[in-house]
Amino acid sequence: MLLVGAGVTGVLAFTWLTRRVNAHKTRGVDGAVRKQVPKRRRRATRIAAEAIGPLGKWWGQIPLAAAVSTVTWRRRGPRAALPIATASAAAASLAWALEHAMRPRTPPPGRHSPTEPAFPSGHALQTSALAWTSAYVMLREQLGSRSAVIPMAVALPVASGLAKLYLDKHWFTDVMGGYVLGATLAAVAAAGYETAR
Repeated sequence: MLLVGAGVTGVLAFTWLTRRVNAHKTRGVDGAVRKQVPKRRRRATRIAAEAIGPLGKWWGQIPLAAAVSTVTWRRRGPRAALPIATASAAAASLAWALEHAMRPRTPPPGRHSPTEPAFPSGHALQTSALAWTSAYVMLREQLGSRSAVIPMAVALPVASGLAKLYLDKHWFTDVMGGYVLGATLAAVAAAGYETAR
C-alpha cells in the first residue's frame, strides 16, 4: 500500500510541477540553479558529461536493463527480473510519449535543438526508473549489500541529471520532473514485484 501511495504521490507531484512549468513559475529557481553551474566547461569534464548521455537514452538504458534483468533472472527467476525490465521499457516509452505530448518549453542555450521538448528530462526519467527499481529488487532479493546497491542507485540518476545541467541542455525543473516520474515508475514496478512475491 505504501508503494501504491508513493506512485499516486508521484503522479500528483508531476502534475503540479508541469502546471508550474507551463505557467512559467519556475524561471526563478531554474535561473538560480543555472547560475551556480560552471560556465567554463573544461574539455575533460565536458567529455565525461557527454559520455554519461547514452545511459539516459533508450538505446543505452535498455541494454543495461537487459543485463541487470538477465543476471537477476538467473539468480532469482522471472519474478525478480520482470519488474526491472518492465520499468526500463515503461520509462523509455513514457519518455518518447511525453516528448510528443508535452507543451514545448524553451530549453537552455546549450541545447542546440530549440524545438525539441526539454520538460521533463528523459535522461533523468530513464536512469532513475531503472536504477531505483533495480536497487529495490536487488535489496529485497538480497543480491547485494546496501553499501554497494544504494550508492549505485543514487549515482546513476544523479550523474545523468548533473551532466545535463552541466552541458546546459536542461533546466533544473526538467531534471526534477524526470526524477519524479522515475520514482513513480519505480514505485509501481516495486508494487508489482511485491504483489507477485
